[in-house]
Amino acid sequence: MKKGISPLVAAVLLIAATMSIAGILAYWASSFMRVQTEAFQNQSVTGECNYADFRIYSCNYNTTSDKISMILENLRDVTLKDLNLYLFYTNGTVSSPISLNDTLSAKQFKSFFISDVSEFSSLTIKTNCPDISKSTTCVRG
Repeated sequence: MKKGISPLVAAVLLIAATMSIAGILAYWASSFMRVQTEAFQNQSVTGECNYADFRIYSCNYNTTSDKISMILENLRDVTLKDLNLYLFYTNGTVSSPISLNDTLSAKQFKSFFISDVSEFSSLTIKTNCPDISKSTTCVRG
């Protein structure tokens, strides 16, 4: 008579092995999907930014009233958001971001006026797109 494991023990072992493999695959699949979803979300923002560009059409600084008036032009089909202005001073310091509280619509010009600005040497405007920013010096008058 040959000895071996009983059919009941064999069935339990097969089910346990199958469930273990299923658990490992489920964990891997959920981690994989989480990483892919995050990559897609980041790509959609940066992908849109690949087609974004603007220019500072004009910039004037009134030294008597301490006001900046400037016109920005969006050169592409992507609306730019979170516009922040940074002022650079001659002593090497940079201002805190000054929010322009507006968006720059696709292929549009927009005027911005900033009051209560002290003497500065240049300015930079940054957008919601990390690599899209412009710097200039303003015409003084």
